[in-house]
Amino acid sequence: MKLPIYFISDNHFLLEKNQLELERRTKLFSLLDKIQKTGGTLIIGGDFFDFWVESFYGIPNYYNDILDKLEKLNRHHIKIHYIVGNHDYWDFGFLNKKCGVIIHKKDFLFKIDEQKILVTHGDGLLKDDYKYRFMKKIIRSKLFILLVRLVPSSVMTIIAKKISGTKSKFGKLQNLPKKYKDELEEYAIKQIDNYNIHTVLMGHYHQLGIKKINNKQFIHMGDWINQYTVTWIDKNYEWHQKKWTTKN
Repeated sequence: MKLPIYFISDNHFLLEKNQLELERRTKLFSLLDKIQKTGGTLIIGGDFFDFWVESFYGIPNYYNDILDKLEKLNRHHIKIHYIVGNHDYWDFGFLNKKCGVIIHKKDFLFKIDEQKILVTHGDGLLKDDYKYRFMKKIIRSKLFILLVRLVPSSVMTIIAKKISGTKSKFGKLQNLPKKYKDELEEYAIKQIDNYNIHTVLMGHYHQLGIKKINNKQFIHMGDWINQYTVTWIDKNYEWHQKKWTTKN
């Protein structure tokens, strides 16, 4: 795994191109240009697209510019790892074929200098999410996937826009209750203690921050709805996190 490694998550790029969406993509492209110059690795923590499904009829519209930038990054020998989330699970080879993206349908565990790093999207971890965990089994079953892939992308796009809810989150930071923050931290501590993990990175909850736990890290990867969070580990194995702007 080449350093530096950049982590982004929960970008939720929309199925439309209004002014705000164009500005968000401009920031992404600025980051990708930076990674192209520095070299290294890009890891996407899930929900990069607000909706993604590779049906038998094609892929959703509106994402060609993003796909072209990822393809360009791949041509410059930047490895791209993508841990799928609850909004973008249904990829079946297109992203790898088009952009060289390495898809991870489960958590991604890797080593840097003997340090284990775990990247998880994080959906379904909370005890109160039992209804979602049940639904998750259904929507990721072979039968459901087959049925979804039979629906034209244009129809799925209409459905996705109606049920997404992402647009209502712009301008509103998600304040996760303390009991849920504590529960997620307990999960991270368990991974650190039981499996000798050095760093746990988590998406889905749109929280941010790097928390030290006995000289190890639990990192929330933020989002690109309001926070434009980029987390990275540099060539000196030091962790950083900041809000990305086109001036970086």
